Amino acid sequence: EFKGLPYLVMHYVAGVSLQDRVAAGGPLPVAEVLRIGAQVAAGLAAAHAQGIVHRDVKPANILLENGVERVKLTDFGLARAADDASLTQAGQVAGTPQYMSPEQAEGKPVDHRSDLFSLGSVLYATCAGQPPFRGSTAQSVLKRVVENAPAPIREANPEVPDWLADVIAKLHAKDPAERFQSAAEVAEVLGQHLAHV
Repeated sequence: EFKGLPYLVMHYVAGVSLQDRVAAGGPLPVAEVLRIGAQVAAGLAAAHAQGIVHRDVKPANILLENGVERVKLTDFGLARAADDASLTQAGQVAGTPQYMSPEQAEGKPVDHRSDLFSLGSVLYATCAGQPPFRGSTAQSVLKRVVENAPAPIREANPEVPDWLADVIAKLHAKDPAERFQSAAEVAEVLGQHLAHV
């Protein structure tokens, strides 16, 4: 506060969002997808370790810092503590439809595994150049998130290796129990593949 006027100070990140990068150049090379994905997963693991569920993981909330290849996960405006009653209150839908988990789209209780579904959608978008769930209205997108599997990623980009398509498919499991169970596990898997690529 300065002379009675409240203000917010935020860290400036020189660079572009992942959304801007994909919009400008289309699908990213596999090594880049892995590098970015592993860093986002590590950021989510840190948030989850503090009991925070982001609830709005999407390319527009991932900043790519110029020159240092560092990824910043931003906009925790919808984030809630895992034990926050409002997080588990049924009927609330908050987030970006194209990147929501099925449980989030249905207004059901969510936990850290909801962020992992969204991470799968981010990885899909970086590989395919477009989100996995699309529609003419928010309702049609939400319906697809809940009811449909996305088109096979290799149809959009045959360069995507089978193992990466399998990782994304596991993140996209409709049942949270069938997904990876932690962001740290996803970061490790992506990091191991990055080392081989």
